[in-house]
Amino acid sequence: MIINIHKILLPLFTVAVVTGISPTLPLPFIRLEATAQPQASVPFPLQGKQKIVILGDSITQAGGQFGGYIWLMQRYLNRLYPQQPIELINAGVSGNKASDLRHRFQQDVMAQNPDLVVINVGVNDVIQSLNHSQYKLDDLEQYRQSLTAMIQAARTRNIPVLLLSPTLVSEDLNSPENLRLVEYIAAMAEVSQQTTCQYIDLNQAFKHVILTYQRYGGNSQNILTRDGIHPNLAGYQIMAYTILLGLGIPQQNLKHLQVLE
Repeated sequence: MIINIHKILLPLFTVAVVTGISPTLPLPFIRLEATAQPQASVPFPLQGKQKIVILGDSITQAGGQFGGYIWLMQRYLNRLYPQQPIELINAGVSGNKASDLRHRFQQDVMAQNPDLVVINVGVNDVIQSLNHSQYKLDDLEQYRQSLTAMIQAARTRNIPVLLLSPTLVSEDLNSPENLRLVEYIAAMAEVSQQTTCQYIDLNQAFKHVILTYQRYGGNSQNILTRDGIHPNLAGYQIMAYTILLGLGIPQQNLKHLQVLE
């Protein structure tokens, strides 16, 4: 049975980049097939890119496992651009904050000689900030400085950086964690503007889907995460699809990649 995820849910939402979600993703086995032209033109942000390091926390670390956003992105790219193999390297470590990423940036990122660096961080920074609320402003400034330092380190070798906003800290969008998260997302967006670094807002995609679902199904359950923080397969699909669109892959190309039962 062929299930076209985009025909099912794509009309639900349109964000800065259009996103897709499949309610069938939690099936025990999935695979991707490309019916699109395999020699599709590589979009400009990916041209010449052979190695991409994706740096983050537990969301990224688990994103390399079956159905995770890195796992999905690798398979999308393999099928769309076989003429330009692109290797995705997972540099996620559970519990990391932006300062932790900065500390291991040389060893885990620069030493890999990447052509592109992707950074997704902020959830643990927010949690720590709430646990030490008297240091809130210092924590936020440290977050901003850590992002800036990593971008500058990559720039010394002419390596572009893509910043991904954190998704959310709870599917209760009005929770103290998510209200605090807004400040961290704004800080990341400011850093991207100041450094002319590409930025993709994953938080808006998650919020839009959750709000749409809650309008019709109530808010008594998590729909995109396992525990309010870590994405389930549907949440990871949104991450992968949003990132690939943000990297310039045409929507019509992605829509030809189907999830099969």
